[in-house]
Amino acid sequence: MNQKTDNMYIDDGYSDEAQRKREEIRDHISWFDEFLTFGTPLPEHIRRRYRLEEDYRRYKELEVQVYRDRAGYGEEQRMNELCEAGRAKGKVTLAVEKAYESICPHPSRDYIEERYEELLYLRGMVYRKDYDDPMWYRPEVLNKYGIDHKGPRETVLVQVEKAYRELDARFCRMTGKKPDADELFGKPAVRQSVPVQKEAPENGARENRMCRRKGRRPGF
Repeated sequence: MNQKTDNMYIDDGYSDEAQRKREEIRDHISWFDEFLTFGTPLPEHIRRRYRLEEDYRRYKELEVQVYRDRAGYGEEQRMNELCEAGRAKGKVTLAVEKAYESICPHPSRDYIEERYEELLYLRGMVYRKDYDDPMWYRPEVLNKYGIDHKGPRETVLVQVEKAYRELDARFCRMTGKKPDADELFGKPAVRQSVPVQKEAPENGARENRMCRRKGRRPGF
C-alpha cells in the first residue's frame, strides 16, 4: 500500500470536504456580489462568519430610522440622520469588499474598474480643494473611506492619504499593478531615513526624465 498515492485525491482537493468548502466559498462570493451590486440583505450566517454583524446591524437600524415618518423633525436633524446612515453604509460596504476580496481569487472586471475609479477620485482630492461641486461630490466614496471633506484641508489630506494607500494596496493584490502611493504622497516617515542612493549619470537621468514624460496612463 502506498499511502502517498492512495491519498492523492484528498491531497489534491478532491475530497468531499474540499468540495464542500469550494461550494461554500462560491456561495459567499455570490452573496457579497449581490450585496455590493443590488444591496441584497446578507444572511445572518455570513455576517457572523466575517464579523460583519455589528456594523451591519447599525447600518440597518439607521436605514430604517431615516425612512421612518418623523413628524416635527427639522431639516437639519433629518440631514444629520441621513449623513449618519450614509457613514454606516459606507463602513459596512468597505468591510464587505474586504471580505469579498479575501475569498475571491478573481474579482469581476466591473468590480476592479469601480475600485480603479475610486483610486482616481482619491488622487484628484489631493489637488482639488472644492469637493461640493455636483460634478465632483461623491458621498458614497467619502463615507466609505471616512473622509470629512468639510474639515480642515490638512485633515482631509491625511484622511485621503490613508484611504488611498489602503485601496492602492488592495488594488495591487487584485491586479498586479505597481503601487504608486509613495510617488503621490512621498515615502512614509519610517522609510525616509533610508540613505538616498547616488544619483545616476546625466545620460541616465535624462533618459529617466524622458520616460516619465512619455509615461502611460495608470492602468490595471
